Amino acid sequence: MTKTLSLSQNDFALNNEHKISVVENLTELRDSVWETMSFNTRKAYQSDFNQYLQFCRKNELPALASDWKITKRSCQAFFDGLMITELKHHTIKRKLAAIRFFIGVSELPDPWKHSKLFNRYVNGKLKEKPSVQKQAKPLKLHHVREASCAVDTDSLLGLRDAVLINLAIDTLFRASNILAIEVKHIDWQARTVFAPRSKTDQLGDGHFGFFSNETSSLLKKWLEKAQISEGFIFRKLSPKQTIQEAPMQYQALLKRYEAIGVTLNADGKFTCHSTRTGGVLTMMEANVPMAEIVLSGNWKNETMAIRYAKQYQAGKTGMAKVR
Repeated sequence: MTKTLSLSQNDFALNNEHKISVVENLTELRDSVWETMSFNTRKAYQSDFNQYLQFCRKNELPALASDWKITKRSCQAFFDGLMITELKHHTIKRKLAAIRFFIGVSELPDPWKHSKLFNRYVNGKLKEKPSVQKQAKPLKLHHVREASCAVDTDSLLGLRDAVLINLAIDTLFRASNILAIEVKHIDWQARTVFAPRSKTDQLGDGHFGFFSNETSSLLKKWLEKAQISEGFIFRKLSPKQTIQEAPMQYQALLKRYEAIGVTLNADGKFTCHSTRTGGVLTMMEANVPMAEIVLSGNWKNETMAIRYAKQYQAGKTGMAKVR
């Protein structure tokens, strides 16, 4: 955290009571708590709070203060600046959440809690922004099979690509789950992969994902060809396609999804969420019950699955049944 968040005294307007406690709390966050949070959450908080810091420094405003009214002025100025940009509803909410996270960690007064008027102002203005999030371009099962045939599975890079997208669509795992898979998480007999943690798994119970016979064959071929018997499954490849000890990183995974799009001559880029979206659509088109789809995606309810499937449902429900 110290490499990405560089705070100075000028970023604060603190009384004597808060000066010591804020430093202690931020130090505890860095030393004890930061690594327990998911990589993507840390990255988002760092990026968003840094943007807020830069705004406050440019406008000579304290980012955090003992007096909530001072923090309110800074937050409102930042919020008003975001509202005149092209940023979407959920992006702005995420940036505000990052600020509130650091206010909470610092145990400083939160203007959203102290001022009902400020809370109403922010919520009211946010309604002016579109709230529908753009979904990832779906990478459905027929795309995955087409790509698996198109890539060179005799090369390490091509084989890894094929395993990645097949395992991702079978399990509906998020990128963080895919990158964290180790050999010990695979049950070959049951054809399941265990994800020890996930974005929505607050209790750390983990969950299981299914993989098909097609995926099993590709996965076995990959592990044998890459000579991986333990540890992370998806490793870095050198420019000469030499297997590295270190696991793949998110940006490398994203580039492989984009490469799959090029292979398929797709209109638009695939992202790491494309197999999750595409998997839901594939199951809906095969009339898999919604309860099973929700279970496969490790959701608590149908909300996200329905959001992914809105376009498909529009063509299958209502007037579509009549005309």
